[in-house]
Amino acid sequence: MILKDLINYRGGIINLEIGLVIIRIEGKEIIMNFDILPLGNDKAVLGIPWLQEYNLKINWIIGDVEI
Repeated sequence: MILKDLINYRGGIINLEIGLVIIRIEGKEIIMNFDILPLGNDKAVLGIPWLQEYNLKINWIIGDVEI
């Protein structure tokens, strides 16, 4: 269960979250939880607070990500 703010998504409340997940970007590991919601073809959605904290450098043309 999500212990922080509930998430309203498409008229429903998202209230599930998976345990800790290790994300590896350029050999660096970030450990975080993910909220569970139907995303269609997307694998994950990273919110503004996460993006601000890690301040990724993204080359959208070639799909390269630096942290």
